[in-house]
Amino acid sequence: MQKIKLMFEFGHGPIWDSEPFTGKLMSGIEIVDSDPDLEVWNRQCIDLYDECYEFDSHGKGCYFNEETLAKNKKKLLCILEQIKSRLEELNNNNFIIEDQATDELNEVD
Repeated sequence: MQKIKLMFEFGHGPIWDSEPFTGKLMSGIEIVDSDPDLEVWNRQCIDLYDECYEFDSHGKGCYFNEETLAKNKKKLLCILEQIKSRLEELNNNNFIIEDQATDELNEVD
């Protein structure tokens, strides 16, 4: 059975795998990769998560701003719920969803 992993990384949407910075889905599951709503939501998550990265800030070349993540947490969780709901609609027992993204956000204060 195929697996769709939801996780955050700079330049990538939560749906793995996706093309860096564009959000184009590349999971290898055609019904998922061709869904326009999933691609839009994936792109929105890229934008919100990437806001957390600051370059040449706080004395570091690359700084991850936890305060920005906390500010974006509610929006990200809402979009993740939309993504998971849509994935469940599309799933015909062809894949499982491993959600690391929600777990990460639930640890944010």
